[in-house]
Amino acid sequence: MARARNIKPALFKNEILGVADPMATLLFEGLWLLADKAGRLEDRPLRIKGELFPYRDGLDIEGLLRFLAVEGFIVRYSVAAKRYIQVDNFDKHQNPHRNEPESVIPSVSEGCIATDFSGSTSAILGSAPADSLIPDSGSLIPDSLTPSTPPALPTSQSADLFPKFWKLYPNKKGKAAAEKAWGKLKVTDELFALIAEGLAKQVVCPAWTKDAGQFIPHPASWLNGKRWEDEVKLSGNVHQFPQSRHTGFADRDYTAGLIAREDGTYAF
Repeated sequence: MARARNIKPALFKNEILGVADPMATLLFEGLWLLADKAGRLEDRPLRIKGELFPYRDGLDIEGLLRFLAVEGFIVRYSVAAKRYIQVDNFDKHQNPHRNEPESVIPSVSEGCIATDFSGSTSAILGSAPADSLIPDSGSLIPDSLTPSTPPALPTSQSADLFPKFWKLYPNKKGKAAAEKAWGKLKVTDELFALIAEGLAKQVVCPAWTKDAGQFIPHPASWLNGKRWEDEVKLSGNVHQFPQSRHTGFADRDYTAGLIAREDGTYAF
């Protein structure tokens, strides 16, 4: 059963969601509506799609859920072979109605974090009723929407290498999200060499060069997906052009239609 929840302006300034697929933000907001008083719900992608997007076809709900889990906005876990979702920071940013039933779903601590979900990857809101319009709190800043679990701190070597990657990557959007993804990788010199090698191949492939590069992935998505490992089919550098009417001069018969004179010359 869907419930009324709060949305605060800081949501739209989150640097991960701000550069991701907008449907990820809509799904994240929708999960608040489906979640119980503790921010938990059953992890059933087909049912979630039916509840939140009944008229929209072609949505990869599983992939979007996986993205939200990878980026730390939700936790997907299982208890007794049943799968559930915990919305991160739910109790900090939502104000469930006092008459709302207590959660009957086991907590994350009672189960185990799930890591075997399939899907493609392509990155929240105290004592008032949930459906009230409360003024925005000055204590809420954009960063409060960032998942509470801090990312793994990068080594000094990894941090020193990020500026080199940023200089090489052609789509310079979402630098903070990219730096966070970079920190998770704990990049060594050897890994950096592999990343640079893969990037060098992809920056010249048709998928990145067409339409002024508008299909180049955001750097955070590229790093989170380890896309430098993708196989790239490069196009040839030689282009075939149609035969020009200005070629073949040496093969033309310039005497056709002319009258031969006795001295070997031609006249019209």
